Amino acid sequence: MDGGHVVVVGTGNSAVQIAYELAAERRVTLVGRTPIRFVEQCPLGRDLHFWFRVTGFDRLPPARAEAPPPSPVLDDGRYRRALREGRYAWRAMFTRLEGDQAVWPDGRRERVDAVLLATGYRPDLPYLAEMGALAGDGRPRQRRGLRTPVD
Repeated sequence: MDGGHVVVVGTGNSAVQIAYELAAERRVTLVGRTPIRFVEQCPLGRDLHFWFRVTGFDRLPPARAEAPPPSPVLDDGRYRRALREGRYAWRAMFTRLEGDQAVWPDGRRERVDAVLLATGYRPDLPYLAEMGALAGDGRPRQRRGLRTPVD
């Protein structure tokens, strides 16, 4: 594939769906601090959201936690199959970014063309601090979703 190497950060639904779609055109590595946890989208032939509604689970108050556990990825089988077949890969989170290189936990370096953050609603991105990519509040420097120049 000549579309470049994209690293997608995150292991939830959005990250997996983005990796799956991009893998049609690019080499994709999905990274996270925890492995992907797939759950069946349609147990007993009905969508999981149906069961949430029937059981009342969807009306329970949200759990409050400082660091919630990673969300499972709802899967009808295609995302797990694509991962197993090598359409995209999963790796443990890189330790840092240096220029156009991701540095992996084992010290190996790999060129990447883009890094997409699909990490949820509360940024926790300390690996971007050294390169000056974070504003004072810890959020990525960006304008309309695109990075702004880094010092």
